[in-house]
Amino acid sequence: MLVAVGSTASAQVPVGQVAPAGASLFHCETGPESGDELQTSVAAGTSYVAPSAGVITSWSTQVGATPGQALGMKVYRPIGAGTFLVVGQDGPRPLASGLNAFPVSIPVQAGDILGIFLPPNVQVDCGFETGLVGDQISWHEGNVSPGGSFTIVGAFPENPYPGERLNVSASLLPPPTITSIAPAEGSIKGASVVIAGANFASVTGVSFGSVPATFTVNSEGQITAAAPPSKTLSAVPVTVTTAAGSATSAQTFAYKGCKVPQLKAKKLKVAKKKIRKGDCGLGKVKKLHGATAKTGKVTKQSPKPGKILAPGSKVKITLDD
Repeated sequence: MLVAVGSTASAQVPVGQVAPAGASLFHCETGPESGDELQTSVAAGTSYVAPSAGVITSWSTQVGATPGQALGMKVYRPIGAGTFLVVGQDGPRPLASGLNAFPVSIPVQAGDILGIFLPPNVQVDCGFETGLVGDQISWHEGNVSPGGSFTIVGAFPENPYPGERLNVSASLLPPPTITSIAPAEGSIKGASVVIAGANFASVTGVSFGSVPATFTVNSEGQITAAAPPSKTLSAVPVTVTTAAGSATSAQTFAYKGCKVPQLKAKKLKVAKKKIRKGDCGLGKVKKLHGATAKTGKVTKQSPKPGKILAPGSKVKITLDD
């Protein structure tokens, strides 16, 4: 069973902009046809372009007091000159006055563009004026569903009219990264391991090799996991999975243990060396028929050869002439 305790919020990356307090909002109104709009450039401030792959976890818009507004959010992927593929959508959502925020889970790639779509026969405070000519909104008449594409046939504003920006922002959760695991080895019976990295929010799983582990998210940059027991002396990578993707460590976790050696017919001195080499410990030594440490040879041992035990486990032997 996977357990996440004490998880903290990630420093998610903002994409896009909502209208700031006091900004001059403008209405978008539609007739029977809906429309797609995306911010293709900004003169300053936060870009509407996703800086990395990840998952959009929420989107927001700021609206005035006019009732009956509605808006949808979309994610567009450039696939050619002026041509865009719709890769995600939420809404349209009915809006109340003030800040409206909606949780979503939309995977994105670096370079995807945040935008909006307008349902037919509604009005909405879809943007705000900046007066900066570097702000550019592109639009396309018609509502293209996810998986469909379109080519821009018009753009506004055109110089020298004041610049405008879409009234939409989103939170992007980047995929996790792993920088180190410590310690890098532990008992086959299990061990506590600290995983260091970044973007450890919305963690859904930690695994050692293919085996799930219980874990605690200490912070955005640290997880404490319980390496699950192993039946083999192996070295496995560690994987952290979040809502935004998975990261697998370059460093491996090595399972250590006592592999009981074959000791039959060995003298005590040789048996001791093999026991140490196997990461085991020497247990009780029983001597029969006058056997000594120098003359006796191993006739019995416990546990049996090949057994995998916890590091330092004792091996009992019997010496006989």
